[in-house]
Amino acid sequence: MTTHTVDPAPLAGSWINFDTTATGIDLVDAAVDGSRLMLRITERGGPEPSQEAPEPTATPVTGATLPAVPLADDIDTTQAVAFLAEGPLGSRQAILVGYLNRGLLTIDVRTVHPTDAPIPNVMYRAHFYRLEGATPT
Repeated sequence: MTTHTVDPAPLAGSWINFDTTATGIDLVDAAVDGSRLMLRITERGGPEPSQEAPEPTATPVTGATLPAVPLADDIDTTQAVAFLAEGPLGSRQAILVGYLNRGLLTIDVRTVHPTDAPIPNVMYRAHFYRLEGATPT
């Protein structure tokens, strides 16, 4: 059996969130490091707390770097169409699953606060376009 290396290059570049008002990941800079993909994550902070809501306990994370494993969609394919990343984003542990679809990057994000029980675990999906590409409408 021949071992195939998955080329992460199709995922490389700067990806910006389509939703300019959402909290969470705002920008992903994906760079190739050997056969691995390195993701530099920039997040947008939450909205200002209201009188009813308690003060937020987590600060926005800027520049967190996570290694990602590039994934192909078939055992005979060598071009990456997806990635899996896991690691710390500030005080949270995160799992990111990203995949390309028609030139856009979709990332499913799951975060867990292992040391702060009052902060809920979160899962969300965000859609990104290449920074070099068209701007959202």
